[in-house]
Amino acid sequence: MIKIPSSILLLTVCFGLNSYAFAVKITVSVDETTISQSDVFTFRIETKDAESNPKVDITPLLKNFSVVSGPSQQTSMSWINGKMQTSRSLTWTLVPINTGTLIIPSLSVSVGTKSFRTKIIRMMVTRGKQSTAANDLFLTAEVDKLEVYPGEQITVTYKLFTRVNLSIEDFDMPKFVGFWVEELFAPNRIEFQKINLKGVQYNVAQLYSAALFPTKTGELFLDQMKVKCNVTVKNKNRRRSIWDDPFFDSFSRQQTITKVLLTDKTSINVKPYPEGKPADFTGAVGSFTLSASADMRSVKVNEAITIKVRLQGTGNISMFSLPEFEFPLSLEVFPPTSTIKKEPFRDDITGSVSWEYILIPRQEGKFIIPRIELPFFNTETGGWHRTTTQPIQISILPGKTPRVVSSGLTKEEIVLLGSDIRYIRREIPKWVYRKYSIISFEILTLYGLSLIFFISPGFIKNIQRNKGGTENIRRSKKALKTAMKALNKTQGDIFSDAARIQYRYLKDRFLLSTDNLDPLTVKSLLAHSIQDDELEELIQLLKICDTGQYSPGKNAVEKSLIANVQSLLKRIDVHA
Repeated sequence: MIKIPSSILLLTVCFGLNSYAFAVKITVSVDETTISQSDVFTFRIETKDAESNPKVDITPLLKNFSVVSGPSQQTSMSWINGKMQTSRSLTWTLVPINTGTLIIPSLSVSVGTKSFRTKIIRMMVTRGKQSTAANDLFLTAEVDKLEVYPGEQITVTYKLFTRVNLSIEDFDMPKFVGFWVEELFAPNRIEFQKINLKGVQYNVAQLYSAALFPTKTGELFLDQMKVKCNVTVKNKNRRRSIWDDPFFDSFSRQQTITKVLLTDKTSINVKPYPEGKPADFTGAVGSFTLSASADMRSVKVNEAITIKVRLQGTGNISMFSLPEFEFPLSLEVFPPTSTIKKEPFRDDITGSVSWEYILIPRQEGKFIIPRIELPFFNTETGGWHRTTTQPIQISILPGKTPRVVSSGLTKEEIVLLGSDIRYIRREIPKWVYRKYSIISFEILTLYGLSLIFFISPGFIKNIQRNKGGTENIRRSKKALKTAMKALNKTQGDIFSDAARIQYRYLKDRFLLSTDNLDPLTVKSLLAHSIQDDELEELIQLLKICDTGQYSPGKNAVEKSLIANVQSLLKRIDVHA
């Protein structure tokens, strides 16, 4: 009886095939069956005397194992007793996700037109000592809160602790499913500092830190961060010789092994808001103050006024907008511009959001800009609060400036445009009637030709004007087709291109004055033009485009971003 070493498990299944000169042999093996959770191992599928490479679906084993690299292909040929033998193999480097007795399940292997099943492989995964001690090298995910409300900030920090020499080869950021992510710290170069942890000296490096804001209630999980590193350890299997030099022996007895470190899954309980939620609540969670100001309190008719609304505080300032409010009907209101400023070097997201409105009064009198109210949930007090602005009274004096109809202009441009308009004639001319007793045919012909000469430009101009008037309609109908072509040709920064194409589509489809938009402006302008669920999805996509380039897991988002944008624009175009 042949004893198989415990370090290598070899399972061989032989199948006889009439179409081959020799029987096809499928060999499945791992290089270790007892490992620690941070150790990697090699999983290999090999076929002999097959005419094509094997194909296998390893999805069933991903429940307990994670792929570090692979598959790598290898083909070899040899001659034995005058007969040629071929070997084709697929190799993966895997790391266990869980501990205990784990199973590599039976997998389906296809070779040409034939299919085979492999036998299962049992592996023992421990937390104990293997090549290095478990407490000499580990990865942590530090979370400041485990129970929060929707929109409340959670700060998570990933740290690497080590007492051995290592080099970081790669690391994968977790996917924060169910959270809005604001990056706090992402170093360009990993730097270690010495700390004392429970009396033990460690070198520690901060790998990443982020502010997470839950977007729904229930139990949410922070996925594992995975760090792949090369660790230098002593080679305890090498036997010393009496001829070894002690100086060189210290180098020759070292070896480098690959380790994959994983953080534990962290459960976050997101509880619902308490009773008393205001009807005009838009999602503000934190502590905020709201203020409003006008650059002038007394202007003339058709002169522009600037109203600035400023929100300042700590919380999820990127996740909500102001409740809807109305200006007096006699004021022409242009779409607001918004800016967000965040204070750096703080773990709690703190900053301000400013909205700037341009108003043009169209009649004289006194008007009041009503107070603006924002309800918010304060996590420190656990209750509902409301911040409001003071009403602003504006006096409108009579003016001679003609009405200026414009859109998408700044206050200064509107003022200059109004002062540049000059009228040649304001009064209706007085015509003098003269009666001619004799009108010759030549005179009538001359008058007729002159009349045609002077009228024809008017007809041409009307035709051109009608054609120009339908240009916007034609552009609106072609907006979706233009956007689809542009999305199929995106290159370089996909997030920036996707945002630009969406804003351009909204401008053309809904005849907006400009495509220089932002998510808050889109929500205020198109609240009654797009269905609520589609509008919310649109706002979320625009926010992803704005922050996606810097967010963790952006590679995964890029793969589905264009398809999601195309699907959403098609639905909006059908219902618009």
